[in-house]
Amino acid sequence: MKYIINLSICLLTMVFLTSCEEEDYTAPYGDFSSFTWWVSPKDTYNEIEKTVSVNKYLAFKDLSRGAISHEWRIPKGSRFLNSSFKETDTIYTPFIIPNGGVVTSESIAYVLFTEVGVHEVQLVNTFEESVTGATNVEGTWKAEQTFTITVID
Repeated sequence: MKYIINLSICLLTMVFLTSCEEEDYTAPYGDFSSFTWWVSPKDTYNEIEKTVSVNKYLAFKDLSRGAISHEWRIPKGSRFLNSSFKETDTIYTPFIIPNGGVVTSESIAYVLFTEVGVHEVQLVNTFEESVTGATNVEGTWKAEQTFTITVID
């Protein structure tokens, strides 16, 4: 009886060891496209409309997957900042990017609001396949999101 139990344990161990194979798992990020974003500070009630004081900035991050291109657009009275400033800085003039209101190469945009009023920051992405809210423009899918920022004194 002892022999049969030992033999059974050995056989089960051999089956267990030889049946395990490494799975070739590939993350699905290349298999789908999505259009999503993040804005600081994160509100729980409304992510699209925000209020900020004049001469303060907001960070906008494009979290989209599978985008062919993306572009941030800002109106006059707003400036893009490079990422070399610190959170403790209060003067942002040395960090302003002279670009005419459009940045295409950065996934994160720091936008400084220098004039009181209502400003719109726009994110425009293009995709090879359809995503929620996109329209087909000459064979590519174009998705746009506009963020309304109220700048107060």
